[in-house]
Amino acid sequence: MRDASADRREDVARTKGVEDHEAGLFTKLIFWWTKRRYGHVLLSTRIRANHPKLLALAELMSRYTSSPGALSPKLKELVQLKVAAMVGCPF
Repeated sequence: MRDASADRREDVARTKGVEDHEAGLFTKLIFWWTKRRYGHVLLSTRIRANHPKLLALAELMSRYTSSPGALSPKLKELVQLKVAAMVGCPF
């Protein structure tokens, strides 16, 4: 007997991320930087790459917030907890 919620999940359209062979020069640069930082290209980065302006702005924000001294460690932790609570992350 199949779960009805599993059937609904299969019907949901998912956004596809940009693959390495589809990426332009700027996107490949961002992919390289992300791979260097995290060890692999994050799915969120691949999805943002569908819109280059969004990708550029998100990367700038990420660099600013992760730079030393930009935000206090306590504030970073509070922001992460708040965002996790807002999106319903089960932690």
